[in-house]
Amino acid sequence: MPGYPPPFRVGLILTERCDVSCTHCWFGCGPDKTATMPKYNAQDYVDKAVQARTVEWVSLTGGEPMLYPSLVEGLVAYASRSGLRTELVTNCNWASTPEKAVETLRRLRDAGLDVLNLSADDFHQLVIPFERVRNTYEAAKGLGVKMVVMTAVRRGGSRLTDIERLLGDAILAPGSENLAHHAAIGIESGFTPVGRGSSLPKSEWFLDGSPLTSGCGAVLRDLGVNPSGELLPCCSASATLPSFSLGNLGNQNLGEALERAWNMEVFKILSEKGPIGLRKKPPRSFHVNKCHLCYETLKALL
Repeated sequence: MPGYPPPFRVGLILTERCDVSCTHCWFGCGPDKTATMPKYNAQDYVDKAVQARTVEWVSLTGGEPMLYPSLVEGLVAYASRSGLRTELVTNCNWASTPEKAVETLRRLRDAGLDVLNLSADDFHQLVIPFERVRNTYEAAKGLGVKMVVMTAVRRGGSRLTDIERLLGDAILAPGSENLAHHAAIGIESGFTPVGRGSSLPKSEWFLDGSPLTSGCGAVLRDLGVNPSGELLPCCSASATLPSFSLGNLGNQNLGEALERAWNMEVFKILSEKGPIGLRKKPPRSFHVNKCHLCYETLKALL
């Protein structure tokens, strides 16, 4: 892959099942979904990430991966022993008490978990008591597990500063000084109106200020693998487009799959110019962020 950035993270979408059906979920997860990644397949994907040499991280996500805590703990340990850093993405609904949060996160920390990624926003807190987010946050902080707080924003709704106030702790922006001395960084973005989120009114769409015209730093770098093993060129809403798959990772080498992908013009353009580079005319409609523009552009092209 000469001249192109190597992959740094593989996100294993362990399950499409979730204990809630958030109204903004572009992946359409919920209690009615059953697709879940078998343990041995997941371990194979970890092995292939290691073989790619430049992959640094494995992220366990969903759906809600903590519906399968033994699977998560086992994969954290397996990836850590393989030399990869590990992240868990969760809605915190499992942390019904402070004691359960501490007990669960202690096991994950001891297995090698590096970062806990918490979803906290209006959409999740419609059905998940915020106390469970606080239980998780306080347990992770006490155990020394670093955190990322992810907040999906709708217009007129709660912002990351509101989550910070509810937690009663400082949450820093990525790139801030002295990050090593703080428990968490925070990232907020407008929800992507795709999938279930497309049914939300445009009056709630939130322009998060991210540029629409620059190249994409995530494509073929921040990869995804869905429960059936399909290799996804990114972990954004565009990955839900069937024709955007790079094939099944179960029957191919990750490095070779990426080399083939980098020979495709669409990925070169996305990396260098972003989705705007795929359009013959500037977009007329409103897009909340680059991922939204990318999805709408690729849907029309593929």
